[in-house]
Amino acid sequence: MSDQGTPPHPELVERLVRHFSVVTATQLEPDDDYFGMGLVNSLRALEIVAYLERTFDFEIDMDDLDLDNFRTARRAAAFVTRKCGHTVDLGTSR
Repeated sequence: MSDQGTPPHPELVERLVRHFSVVTATQLEPDDDYFGMGLVNSLRALEIVAYLERTFDFEIDMDDLDLDNFRTARRAAAFVTRKCGHTVDLGTSR
């Protein structure tokens, strides 16, 4: 859930689950902690950040680089929702 209490859109969560499942070569669930599972190293973490910036057209600031924003697909979706508000594009990936 985002800081404002608005949960991320289920389609956004599913989209990120699919992407992160490909990145990690593991079938993930929305709340699987791919960092805790040892599936993501520092290079992959940077790739995740770059993917979110590119796909959703925003910049991730140094203050945003808290691992808790990115450790699961649901948390990443909540982060995207906070950054984009209700203007999150749920269309196909860029």
